[in-house]
Amino acid sequence: MSASDNAYRLRRIDWESRARMVHRAALVAALVTACAASAAAYEGTMHVRSVASRAAQALDYTAIVRDLGDEQQMVGARHSGDVSRLDGDINRAIGDLQRRTSGAEHSRVMALAQDYREAAGERRVAALGRVQARAESILRERQAEWAAQAGSSATTIRSVATLVSVVGAVGLVVCLFVLVKAPIERRRHARELELERLSAAAYTDNLTGLGNHRAFHHDLSQAIRRRAATGSSFSLMAIDLDGLKQINDTKGHQAGDQYIRQVAEILSSALKGDGTVFRTGGDEFMALLPDRRNWHALAASRAIEQQTHAMLGRRAVSIGVTESIENEARHLLIHQADVALYEAKRTKLAAVTYHPSLARVGEAGNSGPSPHQKALAAALARAVDAKDAGTRGHSETVAALAAAIGTQLGIRGDSLERLRLAGLLHDVGKIGVPDIVLQKSGPLSADEAVQMREHVSVGHAILHAAEMPIEAGWVLHHHERYDGTGYPTGLHGDDIPIASRVIAVADAFEAITGNRPYRESKSAEEALEELRRHVGTQFDGRCVCALAEVIEQGSVMQAIAADTDGDELGVASTKVA
Repeated sequence: MSASDNAYRLRRIDWESRARMVHRAALVAALVTACAASAAAYEGTMHVRSVASRAAQALDYTAIVRDLGDEQQMVGARHSGDVSRLDGDINRAIGDLQRRTSGAEHSRVMALAQDYREAAGERRVAALGRVQARAESILRERQAEWAAQAGSSATTIRSVATLVSVVGAVGLVVCLFVLVKAPIERRRHARELELERLSAAAYTDNLTGLGNHRAFHHDLSQAIRRRAATGSSFSLMAIDLDGLKQINDTKGHQAGDQYIRQVAEILSSALKGDGTVFRTGGDEFMALLPDRRNWHALAASRAIEQQTHAMLGRRAVSIGVTESIENEARHLLIHQADVALYEAKRTKLAAVTYHPSLARVGEAGNSGPSPHQKALAAALARAVDAKDAGTRGHSETVAALAAAIGTQLGIRGDSLERLRLAGLLHDVGKIGVPDIVLQKSGPLSADEAVQMREHVSVGHAILHAAEMPIEAGWVLHHHERYDGTGYPTGLHGDDIPIASRVIAVADAFEAITGNRPYRESKSAEEALEELRRHVGTQFDGRCVCALAEVIEQGSVMQAIAADTDGDELGVASTKVA
């Protein structure tokens, strides 16, 4: 995703989810409050039960003490000490006291009871008094213990009540705060959303949904800053729609808008994961490919060409490619991409990579090849012919034929000289084809055919490196067919550069009339007849007619003679004858 996509993506809030969250929070607060209240009620009930139990125990102890006191008075009133009638009541009271005690208290009560039973007379009254005193002591200890427990229970109840009050109050405050704040937050977010929408609209093309001119310059500046900080490279593609004006004029602007949207979808699909596409003008697009070099952009250009041709049935775009690997300024990079785009449109190529020679050619008014380029071309042509002994002199002959056909078609001046040079170098890419494939006399296998077809791409790269980008484009497409079934890009009709169509006819004519180890040559008339049978499918009829006129006028021999030395002239004359 591009920087503009990240910076201007709209945020959304699900208010229904927020409302559910508030309701859940209120429910939790109510549940906590109910639990705390239940705990307090339970604690209170247990406290009441405990108080009732302690009151009953106190009454029992009081009754025991009172009974023991009464019995002691009655025993003391009888000086005779005959207390046989009272023994039953006293023993029951002592027994109750024994049952209500335990541990050390129980042992002491047992000892006192034993003393009472063993005593007689006055000693028995005193022993009973000691039992009563012990019962009173136990009662006082129990009452103090019960008072402490009652205070602790009261404290617990007060704590629980306080907790219940605090939890309920906090839950109520939180729920009220959220409920009051929600409309305010909603309005604030709506304002932020509207501001973000307006900001995003300022960086978005309304027709295609792509980033616009402002977004492109924003992201390009970011890419340049990232390159300066990290040393990373990136590629830039200038893309121009072909035929938009014609569609607007013939079918209306709605059809033109639909055409723009279709191409925009193809560009986004082809560059998905590699770069970002921007619509910077009516029929102009730019693409930024971070961490990519020229060859990545060219591969993407081929994918775009294939997809546009498959969807629209025609060539839809011209592409200029440049890359940033040093410290190029923003405006320089855009200028380089525009220069490459202009060259692509001028030569009718799907894509052209920027090279400094493109700018020099444009500044020189499309001047012809330099003496150095001519010398280099001649050397390369001889190297190719020497590689395949069966086609010796082929390059020079094709160059002469191409120049003669071009003259007949009205090509003049520097353009004609460049056409002759491209004809001379049309097979320079065969330097990269294995000898066993070049010299094979029988049919090529599938893999060998692929290797042979790659010679146009290799030749294109060689001529670009030799600062001959115009000739490179013509050489790249000289095996395209007029019906669109050729290679490497499947161009058809007038989409194929006229120079490439001329070279294709000259190349085929020389191949038919020239001597080959695996077949005999044919006459010029036979060769022309074969070319005519393939007009409209493989060849441009205008080029074939121009070649027929050249042969009829006899000017082809003069053209070949002007392009070859004495020995080569003899060979060429034999081939054409």
